[in-house]
Amino acid sequence: MVTSDALSVAAPDFEAISHRLTKLHEALSAGRSRVTCLQRWSEFIRERDGHRCVDCHSQGRLFAHHICRKSLFMTAQFDTGNGITLCRECHREVHAGFNGRPDMSLPVDAQGGEKLALMERLYSILVDDAVERGLMREDFYFLSDEALETFRGMQGYGANTHFPGSRLEQAYLILAEPEKQLRRAVAEANGFALGDIPLLPSGMMIVLDDDGRQSEPRVFQGYSPRWSTSDVPDSDG
Repeated sequence: MVTSDALSVAAPDFEAISHRLTKLHEALSAGRSRVTCLQRWSEFIRERDGHRCVDCHSQGRLFAHHICRKSLFMTAQFDTGNGITLCRECHREVHAGFNGRPDMSLPVDAQGGEKLALMERLYSILVDDAVERGLMREDFYFLSDEALETFRGMQGYGANTHFPGSRLEQAYLILAEPEKQLRRAVAEANGFALGDIPLLPSGMMIVLDDDGRQSEPRVFQGYSPRWSTSDVPDSDG
């Protein structure tokens, strides 16, 4: 059971977080071993997240979890936006089921190891946590262009398809989208073509009949980003 003390979240220690980030960057720049770099990454993730589970706020045994598995996407293994602190129980839950090396010849998540819906949820609560604690900075929650392009590709969107917000928020929004091929199939089954514009949460698509002729579908996006570059704290302070 989570106690009231475990639910209290201390104010972020920007100096300590920045120190851990510097140590990670130094290890990567110096070409230190993968084990050492992963250790520095883990130390940073736990420091940034306030040494508590971001999901249930437990302060018990903690793990720095890769949201997108290293075995699927090695180039994101040190991205700070690809990590979240979880307690032992929450960490066990996210690794339940298939946890082996994925067969890259199969469709994404065909073996149930990637758990795309869970990835979406973890990115979502990490965005909420960062915004609510006033901690959102691109270097604290960094995801590379390659990572975001990979997520777009997984959902069937082109590399240049626009998703708003920070890089972390974009990861959540991309994974929150219905897979594009499925959207297209549903649209075609109902007699209209689907464009390339994402719906985003709270968005809608309207198809109007004009004198018995079907018009092009129109997408209305009502989503407001939780964070933009104008909100970012100065990286030096």
